Amino acid sequence: MTELLGANTDTLDRIAESLRVDARRMQDIRTQAQRAVAELQGGWTGLDLWHLTQQWEQETSPQLASASTSLDTCAAELRAQSTAQREASSNDRDGWGSLPTRIAPSAALGIPLLPGPGDNTPTRPPMRGSPTDNASWWRSLSALQQGRVIKEHPDWIGNRDGVPFTARDQANRALLSVNRARLVAERRRLEADLAAHRFEGAFNDVQALEHVQDKLASLNAIDQTLARTGQRQLLLLDMSQERAQAAIARGNVDSADNVAVFVPGMGTNVTDSMKGYDTNMDQLQRRAELEDKRVHPSEDLTTATVTWIGYQTPQLGWDLIGDNSVADDHAAKAGATQLVPFLQGIGAARDHDAHLSLLGHSYGTTTAGLALRQNTGVDDVVFFGSPGVGTSHLDDLLVPKGHTYYIEARWDPVGDLGRFGIDPSHMDGVEHASAKESTVVDPNTGEIRHFTEVTGHTSYLVDESTSQYNMSVVVAGVPDRRVFDRGEGIGDVLSWPLPGTYR
Repeated sequence: MTELLGANTDTLDRIAESLRVDARRMQDIRTQAQRAVAELQGGWTGLDLWHLTQQWEQETSPQLASASTSLDTCAAELRAQSTAQREASSNDRDGWGSLPTRIAPSAALGIPLLPGPGDNTPTRPPMRGSPTDNASWWRSLSALQQGRVIKEHPDWIGNRDGVPFTARDQANRALLSVNRARLVAERRRLEADLAAHRFEGAFNDVQALEHVQDKLASLNAIDQTLARTGQRQLLLLDMSQERAQAAIARGNVDSADNVAVFVPGMGTNVTDSMKGYDTNMDQLQRRAELEDKRVHPSEDLTTATVTWIGYQTPQLGWDLIGDNSVADDHAAKAGATQLVPFLQGIGAARDHDAHLSLLGHSYGTTTAGLALRQNTGVDDVVFFGSPGVGTSHLDDLLVPKGHTYYIEARWDPVGDLGRFGIDPSHMDGVEHASAKESTVVDPNTGEIRHFTEVTGHTSYLVDESTSQYNMSVVVAGVPDRRVFDRGEGIGDVLSWPLPGTYR
C-alpha cells in the first residue's frame, strides 16, 4: 500500500492557501472601507452620517472582520487536516497499528471529524496567567477552538501576552469596532446631557466628553496606521485607561528573525504620536533588513519593529506635577509592569526564538530600564536621549554583557539630567554609539555611505542619520558595524561629578 491514505494533501494545502489569500483580501476590503468612512466623517455632518457610521461600526465592519476570521479558521483547519493526513500515511502504510493516537481512522481516510457535544467549546484562559501559562493554554486548543475564541471572545486574547500576535491582531481589529460603538454611544449621551443644560456636574461631563473624543481620535489614528502599505499587526489595544494604549508592529512578530520594540517617552500618546512613530519604525525595519542583507547576502532574514505605547506617558501641562510627572518615576514603574510581560510574551508565543532588541527614548529609557531588571528575553538594548535608566549600575539590567548601547546627540539636555540614575554616558560597561555625521565603508563591497548628524532631543530616529544606522545594525544583530562615539559634550562634563543616588 504505497499511495497516501484518504484525502489529497496537495489539494488541501492549495485550498487552504486560497482561503488564506481570500481572508487577507477581505481584511483589505474592510481597511479600504474604513478609510472611506473616515474620509466621510471628516467632511460630512448630520443624521445621515450618523446612520451610516452606526451601520458600518455595528454591522458591516464586524461582519467583514468575522468573515476574514472564519476564512482564516477554515484555512487553519485544512492545514491541520493535511498535516494529520501526511503523518497518518507516513506512519502507517500497512495498517492502523502505528497511527498517532490523536488521529482517528476516519481522519486518516479523509472523512471530516465530527466533534462531539462540547468538543468545540474552548476553555477559558487562565486567570492572571503568566505569558508561559497563556501560551500553553492557547496551544492546548484545537484550530477550530482558537478560531472560535478569535470570533466570539476576542477580549480574551487581544492583550493576552503569550498568545501568538497573528491571533491577537485579528482579535484587536474586531475590538476596534466594539470600542468605537461604545465610545460613540457614550459621546452621544454626554452631548445630550450638555445640550439639556444640566449644569450640575457639567464640568465633569465636559472633561469626560473630551476624553471620549480623544479616544475616538485614537481609534482613527490606529485605523489609519493599520491601513498603510505593508504588513501591520495590532498587538495591543487598551481603552480602559485615561488615554488609549496600543502597540502596532510593522512586519510579523510571530515569524521575524529580528524583533525590535520601541518605547517612547514624555508627551507620547496614540492620537498624536502613533502614525509618526510608525513611520520611524517602518524606516528602521527596512534599514535593519538591508544591513542584514549586507552581512548575510545569501539569507533572507526578516525584521519586525513595534511601536509600543502601552503605558500612560507623562504629558505636557498639568502632568508636569503630581504622580504622573516626568520628574517622577511613577509612570515609568507602572509602564514597566506592562512592558515586562509583553516582552516575555514574544518568546512564549513563538516556536523559535527571535533576536529581540529593546529601544528606549527619553522617559521611555527609564521605563525600559526598570523593565530590564527582570528577565524579559531581550538580547540587545539601545537607550537614546536618556534622563537615566532607573539605576546607576549596569549590572542591575538583565541584558547580556556588552549588549547595552547608548546614543546621545549634541545639545540634548535631557541626556545629561541623570534624574533616574547616573547619566548613562558615565555608566561602566555601556557601549557607545554615535549620533554625529559619519561615513561608513562596507567591508564586503567597499561601498561608501554617508549618514547625517542629529542634534537635540527629538531627532534620533530620522531616516539615514547615524543614530538610526546604529540602531539598525543592533536590531539586525550586527552591532560591531556601528559607528562609535561617546557623544559627550559640555553637559556631560557638568554631569560627571554627580553620581546620583537613584537605584
